[in-house]
Amino acid sequence: MSNKKTINVVCHYASIYGGNFIPSLIRLAACLSKYNIIFTFPNEARGRNWANFIIKSGYTVNFIDFSNKALKKGIKNINRTNNVDIMYTHFLSGLRVKNIYPFSKKIKLLIHVHSDFTGGLKQSFFDKLKEFVEFRLIRKDAEYIYVSEAMWSRHSKFKGQYYVQNALCLERIPAEPDVVPPKNGKTTFLTFGWSPFVKGIDVTVKAFLESKLQNAQLIVVHGRDDGYQKCVNYLKNKLGNDSFLNNERISFAPPAENVFNYYSLADVFISSSRSEGFSYSVLEALYFNLRVLCSDIEGTSWAKKYNNVQTFKSEDFRNLQALIDKCSNYKKNCEKNINILEDFSIKKWCNSIAKIIGSI
Repeated sequence: MSNKKTINVVCHYASIYGGNFIPSLIRLAACLSKYNIIFTFPNEARGRNWANFIIKSGYTVNFIDFSNKALKKGIKNINRTNNVDIMYTHFLSGLRVKNIYPFSKKIKLLIHVHSDFTGGLKQSFFDKLKEFVEFRLIRKDAEYIYVSEAMWSRHSKFKGQYYVQNALCLERIPAEPDVVPPKNGKTTFLTFGWSPFVKGIDVTVKAFLESKLQNAQLIVVHGRDDGYQKCVNYLKNKLGNDSFLNNERISFAPPAENVFNYYSLADVFISSSRSEGFSYSVLEALYFNLRVLCSDIEGTSWAKKYNNVQTFKSEDFRNLQALIDKCSNYKKNCEKNINILEDFSIKKWCNSIAKIIGSI
């Protein structure tokens, strides 16, 4: 009988592609070889390429209903069946974790906080009260990892609060992209808009429409399922018309398993996010040596030290437009920026997480 402790990695994650998140988790699992690692994902993740890869890598993967009542029952059964010692959660709010967390001193709880979905809006009294209650309810039973220093600083005075900067996991980057950049000489801009308001795609599209650049094109990658229609409806509402649909310089594209195909097509990446925990897309764009135009917010402040990053005031489309206009005939350097790997080392990230897990 194994004496290894068991960690249940519970992730409210079912994206079409694994992004940087899934490969990082797999690297972390390999780093935690002295533990028995199991994973729990929503039913919607079943059959995803990345989910199949985790299973083929030899890990136990559970797929369950993540609705509130079903999640609590499902987690309880999985933890009991597998004699779980540590529950390590991702993309679940503290209140949801509290609802499913078994009140047992045997099982330790680690919550990884990835996202800031405030959209740059000031917290209302209700939001502040909710956050306060959530944190007071959970703090004595859990330890937290934050991906941004800004989020960590709000709670850093309490015990068991850690800041661990995200990393770039190269395992998911193919040696050669399977799409060929267009030879039309146009400067290609790229932006992601799976959450239209938070990602600020209205700011990007409006700035691009107002731009004087003609020899340029913008690719907007929308969310999965009905993401295209949500994206279009949002833009119609924010811009007051649908003229962008008839503009041949703007195109929409679905999310892809190999998201790096899009970076290979682009010269400039635009992040107009109103809020971010940590922007993986900005990090990936820097690795691919794209010029990066990003809103000046806490979640991207780490990127300002790089020479090919220019920032604009959040929601200021005129400011962004001016930066776009300066990209006339710009073409990226196709050599990858390997210096980024030292700054955002996946090995350092895994070791930092493993050290925290070893201490709880």
